[in-house]
Amino acid sequence: MNTTEPIAYINNPKRLAILNAATEEFHTSGFSGTSMDRIAEVANVSKRTVYNHFPSKDDLFQAIIDELVRKIGEMPYYEYSSKQPLKPQLERIVEAFTRTITAREFVKLSRVVVSHFISHPKWGSSTYDQHNIPIKNLIDWLTAANQDGRLSINDPERAATHLYGMIKELVYWPELMWGQAPATTNERKDAIQSSVAIFLNHFSINHE
Repeated sequence: MNTTEPIAYINNPKRLAILNAATEEFHTSGFSGTSMDRIAEVANVSKRTVYNHFPSKDDLFQAIIDELVRKIGEMPYYEYSSKQPLKPQLERIVEAFTRTITAREFVKLSRVVVSHFISHPKWGSSTYDQHNIPIKNLIDWLTAANQDGRLSINDPERAATHLYGMIKELVYWPELMWGQAPATTNERKDAIQSSVAIFLNHFSINHE
């Protein structure tokens, strides 16, 4: 499986058109139902042009995964501060994560990728570490707060997974998997505040 360039770094208009067409077709027809011929037609390029940029449909799909990972990787990294209250610090990290996973383009790409991962688990396992990029900042922050004596957490990685899991359950999975309307600004804000409050109520030593 070859790794291709993320969409954002592509200057060739035809290559970008092919990737956008592939995203649309994978989303509409699924991986198995999408042909390179159809992608060429939607992108308004020749089939040879498609193959010149992407030797196989797997390469095209990997490029979409790379774009999803790129978007995750663009999340800001927030350092832990011993001088600031825990709640606003943690809310800032969770807000960045929430903003990323509920962005329209991210949800669209997620539908393409997740649907294929369900039927082809090996694809999912091969990119699991890449998709864990955003959790590293949270793990680092929790570890620092734990070492500072303000949190009591035995397993920061597991705790981080729990916190992001609450957010996903409230504002990501309902739209992605069940066709619900996108979460509103107020719904996202409430999800962030309530999830952080529940988390700190459990792990904060002084219930900050």
